[in-house]
Amino acid sequence: MKDCYILAIETSCDDTAIAIAHNEQILSSVVLSSQVKHKRYGGIVPEIAARNHETNLAICYKQAIKLAKIKVTNLTHISYTVSPGLPGSLHMGKIFAKSLAKLLKIPLIPIDHIYGHVYSFAINNIKQISYPFMSLIVSGGHTSIYLVKSVNDIRTLNQKNDDAIGEILDKVGRTLGFSYPGGVNIDKSFNPNKTNLKLIHHFKPEAKFSFSGIKTHIFNLINNIKMKKQRVDKILISSSLLKWVVNEVMIKLNFYLQKYPQVKFITIGGGVSANQLLRKEVKKLTKPVFLPNLKYTNDNAAMIALYTYLIVK
Repeated sequence: MKDCYILAIETSCDDTAIAIAHNEQILSSVVLSSQVKHKRYGGIVPEIAARNHETNLAICYKQAIKLAKIKVTNLTHISYTVSPGLPGSLHMGKIFAKSLAKLLKIPLIPIDHIYGHVYSFAINNIKQISYPFMSLIVSGGHTSIYLVKSVNDIRTLNQKNDDAIGEILDKVGRTLGFSYPGGVNIDKSFNPNKTNLKLIHHFKPEAKFSFSGIKTHIFNLINNIKMKKQRVDKILISSSLLKWVVNEVMIKLNFYLQKYPQVKFITIGGGVSANQLLRKEVKKLTKPVFLPNLKYTNDNAAMIALYTYLIVK
C-alpha cells in the first residue's frame, strides 16, 4: 500500500484532539482542553464539552496541519472516534470528520476510542507490538482488561460493573476537598505510610470490576467522622483508597496472567495509567509491562491515528 497520511480526530469527552500521522509515525498531535471550564462544577458537563469542541476543532486542525508541515492535499485518510463517549462530543467530531473527508474525497474511518488506548503504548514505537498481549484500560469512564490477539481480534476479559476507577477517585477527591480533578490530586498527595485504613474486603478475581461499594463505604466513613465532629484525615483516607483500588487491579491482572500464560506482555492505557502507584505496582508483574508516554495517557488523537494505520496498512 502507498504511503498513508492520516488525520485523526478525538472528541470522546472534554478534550479536543487532532493528530496527523505519516504511516505509523506521528507528525503532529494537538490537544485543547476545556478542563478549566468544568472545574467550577467539579466534573465534566456534557453540553459545555460539546460546545467547546465546536470552537476548538478548527483551531486544532490548523495547528496540526502546520506542525506536521504537510499540505491538506497530502492527506489520504480521515479517522475519528465513533464510540464510546459523550454523545454530543462524539457528534461534533463526526461532523467535522465527515465534512473534511467529503471535501477531500478520501476515505472516512470510524475508530473505537478504547482500541486507541489499547495501542497507545506503541505510539512512535510500533516495533513493540507482538501478539498476543493483555491490555488494562483505566480512566474516568472505563476499567477493563482485554486479550489482544490481533488488531482485529480484541476480546474483553473483564470490565467495570458500575463506577470506573477514575470516576470514584474524582468523586471521593471532591468530597475530601481536593481540587478538580480529584484523582490526579489524590495521586500527587499519596503517602505510602498512611495506607492502613481498614476497608471492605476484595472481590473474587474473576468477578467484574466493581467500585461503587468502596465509594459508598468511603462516603459513609467521611460522614460518620464529620458527625462526630472529628478531623477528617484526607491523606489517610485517599491514600488507603488508592492502595485498595490498585491492589484490586493487581489481583485481577495476576488472575488473568495465570489463565492466559501465552500473553507476551502487559500494556496499560487511559488517564489513570498515569497514576504513579499503579505504574510502580504493574512493574512487579511476571510479564514485561509497556506503558504509554505520559502525554498519551489522557485522550489524544495520536492513538487514534496509530490504530487507523494498523487497520488500513
